[in-house]
Amino acid sequence: MTGTDGDRERWVDELMGRMELAHKIGQLCVFGFCGPVVTPDVVELIRRYHIGGLRVTTKFRGLSMLSDLAPGAELPAFKQRSLRRPAGTSRDYADNQRPIACTPAQYAETLNRLRTMACERAVPVPLHCACDQEGNAVDDMVIGQRLFPHPMAYAAAGDPALTERCALALARQLRAVGIDMIHSPVLDVNVDPRNPEVGTRAYGDDPETVITHALATLRGFAATGLVATGKHFPGRGDSTADAHHGLPAVDCDAATLRDVHIRPFKALIDAGLPAIMTAHSRYPGIGVDTAPASATRSVIEDLLRGELGFTGVVETDNMMMGGVLKLWDVVEACIRTVEAGTDLVLLRDEGPVRLEVWQGLYDAVRSGRISEARIDASVQRILRMRYDMGLADDGGRVDPAAADAPIEAPATRAAATEIAERSALVLRDRAGLLPLARDARLLLVEQVFPTHLHANNHYSHPGLLWEALAQRSEHVAAVEVPYRPGPADLERVAYRLEHEPCDAIITTAYYYHKDGPGGAAVREMLRRSGKPLVVLSNSPYRFAIEDELDTVITIFHPGAPEHMQAAAAIMLGALTPRARVPVRLEPAAR
Repeated sequence: MTGTDGDRERWVDELMGRMELAHKIGQLCVFGFCGPVVTPDVVELIRRYHIGGLRVTTKFRGLSMLSDLAPGAELPAFKQRSLRRPAGTSRDYADNQRPIACTPAQYAETLNRLRTMACERAVPVPLHCACDQEGNAVDDMVIGQRLFPHPMAYAAAGDPALTERCALALARQLRAVGIDMIHSPVLDVNVDPRNPEVGTRAYGDDPETVITHALATLRGFAATGLVATGKHFPGRGDSTADAHHGLPAVDCDAATLRDVHIRPFKALIDAGLPAIMTAHSRYPGIGVDTAPASATRSVIEDLLRGELGFTGVVETDNMMMGGVLKLWDVVEACIRTVEAGTDLVLLRDEGPVRLEVWQGLYDAVRSGRISEARIDASVQRILRMRYDMGLADDGGRVDPAAADAPIEAPATRAAATEIAERSALVLRDRAGLLPLARDARLLLVEQVFPTHLHANNHYSHPGLLWEALAQRSEHVAAVEVPYRPGPADLERVAYRLEHEPCDAIITTAYYYHKDGPGGAAVREMLRRSGKPLVVLSNSPYRFAIEDELDTVITIFHPGAPEHMQAAAAIMLGALTPRARVPVRLEPAAR
């Protein structure tokens, strides 16, 4: 957005002067939207409830609390009280896990329609659109975009300039379809290798590594105008529990929290970080022991804004996570986080609970529980951010005809290939199997990774490793299995193992943070066969892959064909891996 600070303040003041309380409450709300269909409920949210932000995704057909459940898992009782069944204009889907296929241009057209509705409101506050695009199945845009890996890949490659080029390429793809805000970079310092939630989502386990690559990522995002969101303040790296499913404690003392975990946030704040996402975790070392940081005023107002001097936008993590629902119903949780100083309330849901949250916040102000002056301060910060996004120009609308261009741009292709090749690493090769002979007869047993199903397009789909190996060898037999193979899949593998002559076996050991490691029974069967076994993982951590497996290659995105090509090249001797494991794999003594 071009213009002076004075121009921005005049734009903010003009809109603020026209807003009633209902408009202001809407600006605090960032609600889920899948698309590409413009549904009656999202129209109602924009026109009647004045919402200001959408958290968009193309990997589901509909968003709810159930989207975060592992297949076959049951919703715990403490979450059931916040589950709302579809009602009114909210649709009850037969299967909300299977997205509607569309092109980047079609998705851009959808977001343009929603932005036009926002600009036609009586108070024409533009709509912002945010997403996750961390990599390794944490990707909201999977409609043809080239996928980049989890942050740990960049530390493994060890080149901040490459990190910045990848961030720039990723951001250009997102901006082209109409994304204004990304919920990255991850600033957690993953000091505990048993952490199931953070893991490879972190750049590393020391603050300087995190700072170096997070600053490079911030520069890449900023070059396109994509607003970055550092997360999860004040740090989620020292934990062995997942805030999606409960209220974990980060048990380090105050000095360690400040010296290790808060340092990356301070460094990026000093570099101009525009937004920060708070953690649904407890921090006993600083007296935050009964409620999550995301609903604690001393964390948001005293520590983040006061001590660290942050003046940007504070956003919650998803309010449908266990870290807050363990204590309160979702409506009460949202009220409490705004009381504590939050600006944006993120609710990744497409059901009637959205209207209840809006009404709950509205009633909390009308009753005097939250002052309108407190709401005004947040809305002003949000509007300044939207001005800086460029939304005052044309409401954020983009040219759909240009939505595909960054995907095939030479710089995007080059960055995606380079990070895949430079981050792939040999975790161990105790048996000295690598590289395999080019004429070896290979049996591949390959899992379907969630991204393959979320995307299921020409770029990302099941069988990527098979395709990469088949380009380099004429002797590859393949068995595809689900992420969690069942008895019938084990029988298929056993049959092929018995009847397919092979000199070596290749298999996968993928880790999906929402479902844990899958396929252990298959790997044990293959290991016991006595054949030379090469395993491809997407995490170096021991919770993700069995110690008994002697030869393991690690890449950081099974859904990206560039990473499968790099893995196949290492297996068959066409690529010499240069990356290093950038973290400790054993817990530090306490």
